Amino acid sequence: MPIKKDPFELSISTEGGYSELLIKRPEYRELVTFSQNKILPIYNWFYYKEGFSRDLVWNLLNELKIPKDSKIIDPFCGTGTTLLACKQLGYNAIGFDILPLAVFVSNTKLQSNYDMKILKEKISEISSLKFGPSSLKWTQPGFIDIKKAFSRYARNDILFFKEKILRVEDEKIRNFLLLGLLSIVSEASNTKKDGGVIKIVKKRHLAPVRYLLKNRLKKMYKDLKRVPTSNGHAEAHPGDARNLPLEGESIDMCITSPPYLNYVDYTKLYGLELSLLLDNKKELDELRKKSIRSHIGAEYKRGKKIKSEKLRETLDGVKEIPITSSRVPQIVEGYFEDMYFSLECLYRVLKEDAIAAFVVSNTCLPNITIDVDLILAEISEQVGFKPREILVANTRWCDVHGIRKERPVRESIIILEKST
Repeated sequence: MPIKKDPFELSISTEGGYSELLIKRPEYRELVTFSQNKILPIYNWFYYKEGFSRDLVWNLLNELKIPKDSKIIDPFCGTGTTLLACKQLGYNAIGFDILPLAVFVSNTKLQSNYDMKILKEKISEISSLKFGPSSLKWTQPGFIDIKKAFSRYARNDILFFKEKILRVEDEKIRNFLLLGLLSIVSEASNTKKDGGVIKIVKKRHLAPVRYLLKNRLKKMYKDLKRVPTSNGHAEAHPGDARNLPLEGESIDMCITSPPYLNYVDYTKLYGLELSLLLDNKKELDELRKKSIRSHIGAEYKRGKKIKSEKLRETLDGVKEIPITSSRVPQIVEGYFEDMYFSLECLYRVLKEDAIAAFVVSNTCLPNITIDVDLILAEISEQVGFKPREILVANTRWCDVHGIRKERPVRESIIILEKST
């Protein structure tokens, strides 16, 4: 009878180099995903599959004994889980993201001290509006046809509500209402997110936009009443992790998750929401070019020849893969160059003895596994960090191109320390 292989054991069985830092931490398995956030008030206001959970932040702050007077940074803040989790525990936090959608969602979730009476009145007012024409146009993202993504009725209704919401004078309430609308865009469409792409699918019995929006706003309102106030302050800003606009040695800790090396273009994955939020396609195209080079559409002018034996071996292996796209080695090399710049910038803004926690995932290709965690540990040491440990939170079997249970792929939390 064949022995059942344990992917966790196999994933840490490599020898030498930074693999000695690998530590099994299966209790973090669910926390490095967004699953827990789906049932948490405020955290679930916008579904962001690529995010991690609130309790990951809380557990790391506790496990690493981070004092309450510390300032936390998330340079890839996504929809603000680190920021909101820190604020609720009384920490101050700051986040940055290239995507304006992420910054908007984060800051709206961080808002507090609403006039609940006025907010309730505005929700009722918006929900009971009679439909009419809208002067707004929906930006065509280029990679998907908005007219196919939505029925004519859904498309017109969303634009109608957007126009009415933008006329609300109170900025805080306006943001709240607009987030509610953005959060139902996918649900109101004839699309589905499939891996890293959006596909047109014909959905039966789509609920009317008015119904979806009313229910979402009512739920969001109830969430505000359920969540206690906190003493922490947090905010998100548009910004690039490779060039943070912060003073040196001004931050106490970092908890973040950079884009995975999975060839996913987030400007496309959240293209419907972005195209509703942005004014024109040019803005969307520029965002795609400026994003981290984890996908084909990203471009970045700076170059850095990284001295990493593990990366060199990986690139040699990638070049031998019988693949159709010659850009895969270019993407892999560009990704780690961008991670070098991000780590270099983070090192500059962190105080002495500060800790940084990076949630990352390794990448599975036909004849090679890219050990992102080990390569980043090696790169971080070149920047000046000391890699303390790599917490292996989750493993899955590599299953691309017909491969079945041949090798495990890790999802890890890299713990780094800035020390002389």
